[in-house]
Amino acid sequence: MVELKDQSFSRSLYHDLASSSAVDNFLKTSRYYSLPQRCWKLPQNYSKLLETNYYTPFRNIIASIVRRFWGAADPPAHTSRPSLVIKAKGSSFQLPRVRQGERPSRIGFSNIATCIEIHIDDDARPASEQLAQAAIYARQIFIQQPNRRFVRVMKITGTHLRLFHFDRSGAQYTPPLDYHDDPHTFVRLIVGLSSPNEADIGLDTSVRWTIENERKVRGTLTTRAADNTEKVYQLVHVDPVFSRSDIQGRGTTCWAVSDSTSGEVLLVKNAWRSDCWTPEFIHLREALGVSGVAQMVSCEPDRGSTKALRSFALEDSVEFETRVETRVVMKCYGHSIAHFTSARQLLCALRDAIAGHRNLFKKGTLHRDVSIHNIVLGNGGAEPGERGILIDLDMATRCNEAGVHPDLDWRIGAQIFQSIMLLHSAEFEEPEEAIPHDHLDDLESFLYVLTYIIYHYDCHGVSHPKDKLLKLWETSAAFGAAESKEIFLVGMDCMPNPIPKVIAARWPKAVLDVFSSFKGFLQPLAKKKVSLMYIDLEDVSTTLNQLASEVDRHYEEIIRIFDKGIDTLEKMDNEASKLKTRNTKNVPSPSSQKRALKRAREESTCSQPPAKRSNLS
Repeated sequence: MVELKDQSFSRSLYHDLASSSAVDNFLKTSRYYSLPQRCWKLPQNYSKLLETNYYTPFRNIIASIVRRFWGAADPPAHTSRPSLVIKAKGSSFQLPRVRQGERPSRIGFSNIATCIEIHIDDDARPASEQLAQAAIYARQIFIQQPNRRFVRVMKITGTHLRLFHFDRSGAQYTPPLDYHDDPHTFVRLIVGLSSPNEADIGLDTSVRWTIENERKVRGTLTTRAADNTEKVYQLVHVDPVFSRSDIQGRGTTCWAVSDSTSGEVLLVKNAWRSDCWTPEFIHLREALGVSGVAQMVSCEPDRGSTKALRSFALEDSVEFETRVETRVVMKCYGHSIAHFTSARQLLCALRDAIAGHRNLFKKGTLHRDVSIHNIVLGNGGAEPGERGILIDLDMATRCNEAGVHPDLDWRIGAQIFQSIMLLHSAEFEEPEEAIPHDHLDDLESFLYVLTYIIYHYDCHGVSHPKDKLLKLWETSAAFGAAESKEIFLVGMDCMPNPIPKVIAARWPKAVLDVFSSFKGFLQPLAKKKVSLMYIDLEDVSTTLNQLASEVDRHYEEIIRIFDKGIDTLEKMDNEASKLKTRNTKNVPSPSSQKRALKRAREESTCSQPPAKRSNLS
């Protein structure tokens, strides 16, 4: 959040839409502004304004500006929250969706350009509270309009206005501006916030829809191909297949698209990366041809920055982090591994994702964000090596010249899948305490993915109530989750903790054996990693080097464990298939059963001697 010190930002906006002469002409002819008194014609005192419908005077003023600069346009609409909205028309807007039983609405966050909140006597209200309310509206607009790049919301009181700007770097807001003394800025802001040009109000015009009956029915996405020529894809769905709901952050939005030339379905990922991070496309470029890792088709590395969206020279501020929009087109795969339908499919997917992680690590890239969401199933009929795919390299890192990766950072990744040492890094206060993130931290995360699935699903992929162990890892503070995982993994030699019987009963022995062996293999390694917090600093480097020297053995043993489990399940499946075939052959058909029954009756009649007559006396 950035609190601006002056009106440079608000006064810098929309001069291309409303020149000074155009605004002067409007003010001279407007019946809502008094040039001699230099004020807008509102009721003389607040009490009189509050006694009436106080939205109406502001609605009339804003409507007159919109009509003057944009011609025939819908006037601002009054709603209970926010006070006023400017309805939008165009490729990116549609009627609000309603749940079954709800009354249809003509206006919602899916078809508005902006929100204007009006509180006559609200000048004394803290800016932080005003920001919180504006952020609620902005978040809904980002969610309902998935091609939004920024949102601007206005707050009006009896004498002043504030402009709130939201993008993926967070929020910034202006000081109160006296709109009576500065009508030019007020008019320009209304003109810009109501512009029919979608780019002016913060929309990405490379994503466009065809609207029928005020609903999106199909769409296109325009990007750059690998040869840097323009490429237009058809959207497979009018909605993104994935989007983040937070305002600040990467703002990842994924679209399924179809190549009209080849018919191939691809995935387009838009994300706002921190400009101090290595872009994902760099890692994906390194991963080209690597089995078990998502494959990139093309990319647009720099589609703009949040600094540029704020339209003026930002003062250096620790609160502001520039983010750069990147678009990557990738091969499309299956759903998250959580959508597995058999034990064999699960083990195959995990095995190939681990192998992909190894292949990537050999090229100097460490993923660092292994989770159930970042492992997807391979496409139907995928060959070994492609049955599970590692995706989302946003948090990945390259090793330095010494082969070492950046230090552990507990803020990276989902806590429930983080390694013990990654969780403990939240406690590190001094630089010398820092320990590098290594391949073992990610392998430990793979174990927690398998743990999560075994404890939360059955072998057919049906979910069950979440076990208390998973809840503890998910909701505890980092230290509490670390302690619990230490007991679960590192302390298993002195404190056995077998899988609860009710959970074990849902899985074949082969899967439980893989889980037990995987866990058993990582136990001494994790124990050695935890010991780094308690040994002398000069010994830390020695231990880390020793663990790094055995990296090939670590991967080979874990993959061997999975291969053994997969082989066992394959044999079980083959035996079950043979038994089913044998039973099918041995079961006579209904017609053959009838013929056999008839033949039996005939044979029985012919072979028996005639019955003796009884002698009745």
